[in-house]
Amino acid sequence: MNRRIISLFVLLAMSLTFLSACTDSSKESAIQEVDYDPVAEVAKYDLGEIPEEDKNFVIQMGYRDCDHMVASIIGELAGIYDALGLNVVVTKTGKIMEAMSSGEMHVGYQGIEGAIRSVNEGAPLFMAAANHVGGSRYLVVSNDINKSEDLVGKTLAIGSSAEVRPEWRRWAEELGIPMELSNYEVVDMGDKDKLFALKAGQLDAFSCCDPYASQAEFEGVGKIMAVGWGAHVSDSLEEGWGMCCIYCMNNDFLEEHPELARRLVLAHALAIKYMYEHPYNAGMMFAEGFGVQPEVGLRTIYMKTVAEGRTITWEFSEENLNNFIQYYYDYNIPEEEIPKIEDINRFMSKNLLETCGIEDFETFLKEAKIDENFPIGLSFEEWLEKAMAIDGIDAEKANLAQMPENWFE
Repeated sequence: MNRRIISLFVLLAMSLTFLSACTDSSKESAIQEVDYDPVAEVAKYDLGEIPEEDKNFVIQMGYRDCDHMVASIIGELAGIYDALGLNVVVTKTGKIMEAMSSGEMHVGYQGIEGAIRSVNEGAPLFMAAANHVGGSRYLVVSNDINKSEDLVGKTLAIGSSAEVRPEWRRWAEELGIPMELSNYEVVDMGDKDKLFALKAGQLDAFSCCDPYASQAEFEGVGKIMAVGWGAHVSDSLEEGWGMCCIYCMNNDFLEEHPELARRLVLAHALAIKYMYEHPYNAGMMFAEGFGVQPEVGLRTIYMKTVAEGRTITWEFSEENLNNFIQYYYDYNIPEEEIPKIEDINRFMSKNLLETCGIEDFETFLKEAKIDENFPIGLSFEEWLEKAMAIDGIDAEKANLAQMPENWFE
């Protein structure tokens, strides 16, 4: 496909998105009042005083257009940042690494590959906490694609560098199609634009995070053909995850504002706890923050906290990092294309996790009875019923639409 045509279409799609956003701004929020007091939650942790000079400091936080990074929105909408005395401006942007390198942004949610490459190039940032281990990313195809071989020769928005990424090589192997991109018309564009292009018949397939895969299936305009699991190297969903996305922080910000930095990591962990303890409302926050239907927001939270395993977490180990890098070797990626961590101590630090007071993730799951209330393997219907009951959500007032068949298999 002519790249100029794609570009013109994307501009049109962006215009339509803007107009749609203006129209939707008057809609009543689906976020519910639930039994959650962020001030009481924060009071459980032994925090020092915020220095006087930091009390009015404005923290710039970034997150990408991806479901892996929903904790950023929850921290804001659940009142966690305010309860911790943090003045946080949350911005959705694809330029997090650039903004953090320049000091314009202080903390952000970022894919680990981009973070590794940035730090290796001298960017003044580090991994302060985990965000998402394991997957998931999706290969979404149009309804005209009935079998994997139909993709050959078609237009795919999987990125011009897909051939040197384990995700695409694994999909190609699993689907029995050529790995070499010369067999396809490959284009680059953002996930939101990919969905618009698929709807308009300008694309045959694309790779993405959610909410775009779920939205395609919810609207009936596409279907998920393959899932990427972020270096999953075991038959058990409880073991072998690589690292997908991280919570990273600017080094200068940490040095100049250590108490704010400590509270930010606690806020990140508390937002994740909220996802597990109040999943229905977390889904509504996701839907509002990403501008998607409530049903899509609910599917996202279910996938992240139950269907995939407990993939959203603040804890990480060097094994997660090693599994991520090993994934490239497993699929014979050229040595020069592998994002190796040159200095582990410069790339990551667990100091803020250890000093902010947050309990370990497994202790939280046990004490909050997450495994008891929302066990792995729970069906979506059972999960939704429990999630609504925990927060006293009236099913009739929620007025959720019928979910697509086989959406949660």
